[in-house]
Amino acid sequence: MGQIVIEHLSKLFPGLAGEQIRAVDDLNLTVEAGELVTLVGPSGCGKTTTLRLISGLEEPSSGTVKIAGMLMNGVPAKDRDIAMVYQKPALFPHLTARENIAFGLTLRNCPRAELERRVGEAAEMLELRDCLDRRPSDLSGGQCQRVALGRAMVRRPKVFLFDEPLANLDPQIRIQLRAEIVRLQKRLEATVLYVTHDQAEAMALGNRIAVMNRGASFTSYLPTCSSRGSSIGPH
Repeated sequence: MGQIVIEHLSKLFPGLAGEQIRAVDDLNLTVEAGELVTLVGPSGCGKTTTLRLISGLEEPSSGTVKIAGMLMNGVPAKDRDIAMVYQKPALFPHLTARENIAFGLTLRNCPRAELERRVGEAAEMLELRDCLDRRPSDLSGGQCQRVALGRAMVRRPKVFLFDEPLANLDPQIRIQLRAEIVRLQKRLEATVLYVTHDQAEAMALGNRIAVMNRGASFTSYLPTCSSRGSSIGPH
């Protein structure tokens, strides 16, 4: 597990007319180790850019990102010990579910016995045992997203970043996977930052909710009507 500390984080992109577009504006946030924080806001407010800055896929214009007490500015994405789950599962179509889940471990030359044990544990937790030998084209949307979750889980990273992973699923499957994500986060005691534009989803998932608009205006609240907690008020 790893605490995420964001301090005065900003990201500027050049506009078509040479102007500076501020995608993230002096953002401050701490996600405690083992906490699930949902980051909610309208499309274009800077949520995904924030995840990309934390993961190392973008470099900040100013400010700092720390994970587990270590400054991440300038650290390559591959060395940050982060797993991301996206809106689209991004599975390899020619690999089976088992091979997709194991892909990151295979790249890291994980010993075969340990790899099989981790994949088996993930498949059991995500109810994928009967699907492991199927390719993505033979899986439902919900099963594909479970495979993507499993691929992130077996890495055992310090931090999980979720970028609207349920947005493309049917409402019934979304509700089911919300519950599974909460259960997995508790079981793994994982540190999670979860991006969504859905307020109901944010309240159903988060230990805390962070509200973002126009790259800033950042406030954190305890959920008001969630199984995760019942307190009300600013945090």
